[in-house]
Order: sequence, then structure tokens, then C-alpha cells
Amino acid sequence: MSTRTCRARCPAPPSLRARLPRFVGGRADAAAALRRLKVALVGAGSVGRNIALHLARFGGTLWLADRGRLKPESLLTHPLTGPADIGEPKASNLARALRACGFRGQLFVHDGPVEDLSLAAFADADLVVLATDNLRTELWVGGVCLRLGKGLVHASVHGETLVSQVRFFSGRVDAGCPACGYTKAEWQALADQTTFSCSGFAAGARRAADAPPPTMSTSFLCSLAADLAMTQILRFALGLGAPVADTFLEHCGYTHRTVVAPLARNPACPCDHTAYRQVRLGGQLGALTLRELTAAAGLGPASGRAPLSFTVDRFAFAEMAGCACSGQVPLGKFVLAGQAVGECPKCQHPIVAHPFYLHRPVPASVVEAVLDRPLHALGAGAARSVAVRGDDRAVLLLERRSRPEGVTPSFRTWPLCAK
Repeated sequence: MSTRTCRARCPAPPSLRARLPRFVGGRADAAAALRRLKVALVGAGSVGRNIALHLARFGGTLWLADRGRLKPESLLTHPLTGPADIGEPKASNLARALRACGFRGQLFVHDGPVEDLSLAAFADADLVVLATDNLRTELWVGGVCLRLGKGLVHASVHGETLVSQVRFFSGRVDAGCPACGYTKAEWQALADQTTFSCSGFAAGARRAADAPPPTMSTSFLCSLAADLAMTQILRFALGLGAPVADTFLEHCGYTHRTVVAPLARNPACPCDHTAYRQVRLGGQLGALTLRELTAAAGLGPASGRAPLSFTVDRFAFAEMAGCACSGQVPLGKFVLAGQAVGECPKCQHPIVAHPFYLHRPVPASVVEAVLDRPLHALGAGAARSVAVRGDDRAVLLLERRSRPEGVTPSFRTWPLCAK
């Protein structure tokens, strides 16, 4: 069905002004400001799904990312789900539910690990919302928000104590990030690749093939966390009340006490708090060389002796490759994780990059011989972003007409009427 046909058959949703109150001390154009809001939501589970349903009523633009699929137990806490939804990817299922509820804004979906995306995928978002129980994802998203200077809202629950929490990080380099509050036990859990449940306690190290531990909470506690997060988002978008950036909000159902405290940067935080200056370039990045990109970043001449490194979207630079029958052979190209770079004519097995010789980011000394070859000739013609890093500065180069996707696998556009 075409967009024109869809608009003819589907009645337009009512104006947000029909129910939006005139907030005390608020702006007169509140409805328009909310309609312009662009939010990237990581986690389409019990909490994230409720947040998305509220955001959809504003209109605007939504990016949805989740690697999981709906399980029978999901029906206990996930709104707008039924037995027929079991087994579907969470992000796509949520997108379909939002369209069925009348959401007519721009909608993009990624059914996979958010870590598969590039910085360019988040460049156009006004705000990032995190609603996941995965520590590694939390750490990665926090780093992206620091590099891009994006505000990050993290909503979570602790089922056993009826606690809902919302942390709002400003994205400033002098402020805190999710990792600033990690304990030694949490860092150890990351090292052990431990998965955490929403209860906040370690579920124990497990193999990748094992099913994730269940989320131990109730539907109403998850929706409460979502509602608290939405209150903070609304105040941020409209400038209501005291600033919500770099604050920690907690509500305990046992006592009905609400605590608000500041979030500060931990000087001992091991995470990189460097901000990336963003530069939009005309044309396609794939047509430019690494030397030209360094000049565009204003970081001086590129050479093998320069203290520079390059992060080309989600690509890694592979020095060597091999197959089942041969030893290592020189490659010198950018590749995606798990991507074959050809087929061996002798053993008919795929030729893949040797993991020991993969670089991401890649130092200038490693790519000195190919500094003057365009990215498309090095296997990275689809790159949407390139980060150039010096000793004390970093620049993120983006195409002038940025797309909300990034490198495949990527966000995909969700049509108004999805079959």
C-alpha cells in the first residue's frame, strides 16, 4: 500500500492539543515542540514498550532497537501483546503495534544488538532512552551518548523492593555516565560476560547459547518506571521545573518515598569521556581517502608517524586473512564482523579476516600504505561515519544528508501500513 493510499484510508490522529494541558510555566508551543522530538529507544521490553507508546502519542521520530524476541512470559508484562506475537522480534512487533495505534510519525527499527550500529545511527536523535537489563549494552550506549553529546535517560526496576529508577545523564563530558556508578562487582560481571536481570542481581555467568534469565517484575512496576521516565522527558523537552539533566530519580513502592539526587562524574571512571566534534561533509564518505578525511577533520597531515586513529563506521581494518586450506594472506581492507571477503578456489571455503589482525579503531601506522586510497576501494564504500582521533581531540565526520540507519545490519524504515 502506498503512503498516499494509506493516508486516504487511515484517518488522521487527533491533534495533541486536544488533551495537552497548559503546563505551569510552560511554553505556548508545547505540542509543536513535542511533535519535533526525535528519540532513539534501546530496549523494547516491559519498560521500553510503555515509553514508546507514550512517545508515539507525541508524533515525531522514533528509532527502536532490541535484539530479543517475545516469549510466552512476555505476555505478563508487555502491553499490547497476545499469544500470536510470541516469537516475533520485539522491535518489529512494537513498531507494528505503534502503527496500529495510529502513530504517523517517522519510525525506524533494528532487530538486533544495538552494538551492531554506528555512531551515525544516533546522530540525528535529540535524546536516547535506555530500557534494557544488559550491562554491556548500557556501557556501549553510554559511551555513544558521551561521544555525541546526547542526553541519556535510563529507566529500570528492582522487582523485589518495588523500586523504579530513572537516571538522566546530560551527555556532557564533565558529567557522569552509566559506568561512573559501577561497583567492582559490576565491572567483574562485565569481565565475566554475566547477564543481569531487571532485579539488579547477577544471574550468574552463562553460555551464549543459554536463554537469558527472566525479568522478575510486574507489569505495573514496569509501567511506573516508564511513566517516571516520560515525566523527565517531558520536563526536559519543554523546560519545565528544575533541570532534570544529571539527576537520579527513585520511587519505592514499599514506602511511597521518592528520592531525587544529583549524578556526578566519577574521576576514576575508566570510560572514555572525550566528546567528538561533528562535521557534516558534502558527498559520500566512501569517495574520500583517509588522508582527505584527516584534513577535513582539521587534525593535521596524516602519516604513519602521526598519533592518529580511524574508526570507519562499523568496519574493522583487516591486515591478514585466511581459509581452511591456506595460511595467512595479506588483505589490507575494511570488513564487517563475520563477513567473508571471498572464496578460496582450492577448498571452496570462505576467506575470512584473521581476528588477530583486525583493528577497530585502526592506527594510522597500520594503514599508512593505503592512506591515499578511497574508502570504497578499501571495502568501506557504505560507511556513513568516520571518527578521526588524535591525542587530545576527536572528530566525527558524517555525510551532510545523514541517514538514520548506518551500516547493515541497520535501522530500517517502518512504513505507515506494514503488512
